[in-house]
Amino acid sequence: MIYAELSGGLGNQMFIYAFARALGLRCSEPVTLIDRRDWMDGAPAHTALALDALHPSAEVRITRDTGLTRRRLPLASAAKVLMIKYEQRAGLMARDWQPFEAAAAPLLNALGLHFATEGYTPVHRGRSRDFLAWGYFQAEEYFADCAGTLRGELMPRDADDARTRELCARIEASPCPVCLHWRCGDYLRPENAALQVCTPDYYARACAEVRRRLPEAEIFAFSDDPDYLAAHLDSAGLPVRLASGSRSAAADLGLMRRCRAFVLSNSTFSWWAQWLAGAAPDRVFAPDRWYANGKHSALLRRDWTRLPTRP
Repeated sequence: MIYAELSGGLGNQMFIYAFARALGLRCSEPVTLIDRRDWMDGAPAHTALALDALHPSAEVRITRDTGLTRRRLPLASAAKVLMIKYEQRAGLMARDWQPFEAAAAPLLNALGLHFATEGYTPVHRGRSRDFLAWGYFQAEEYFADCAGTLRGELMPRDADDARTRELCARIEASPCPVCLHWRCGDYLRPENAALQVCTPDYYARACAEVRRRLPEAEIFAFSDDPDYLAAHLDSAGLPVRLASGSRSAAADLGLMRRCRAFVLSNSTFSWWAQWLAGAAPDRVFAPDRWYANGKHSALLRRDWTRLPTRP
């Protein structure tokens, strides 16, 4: 059995699901995802289970038994706790941990654990009866060979409310619908300075580039703070439709993936929208860095249009 512990919001949960499901498919093993409700107000952070708004496979079990892995995989669980404490003490956001995690992976995999906070660290299943995956697994390499299966399972369910139906019709009728996602909220807090990359200047440059390349573009703007977006967005004269405010993050994602071009924030939520849409690389406009402190991310593709985020 492959176990994976869910943490974060919808975007992070989708990466965890994709990693575990792809590993299960390659190894012909069942997967159990653990909804870590005990992490709601702590670190690692967790919001609420959001995968049930997608189309998860019936072969993937989801449980709220937070003590399951400690009972089934005591050695792997103890190694996981030590890794978390070490990285948090040294500053999880302050440095790139991928080289350290890659060096530790052979030993951890032999113990029945794959630990990867970010980036791509190759995984080897090993001979342990059960296997625990912990991390965010923010790299397409983990599941690229299973993309066809995962695209169906990670597709949001259609929301059946009047406003979502109206926005869906508007997007589909647009000659060139462009999804612009602006992550605000927690990203604007002082303690999250490393995430403060996508400034109003970045979005102004992105809209100007969209207008130059796609003169028929219509911007459909999504944000966790629509008022902030409306007050700060310079759309370079392109028409803008504020599209946030659906009843759930998954409903917003279902609208976003219907667009045909994308202006991304440094957010996994943005990333999944363009991936689910199957957007052509030349239709994706992204920041030139994922972190303000220069930390590496495997999510930024070289063939995207990457725009300056510094003044």
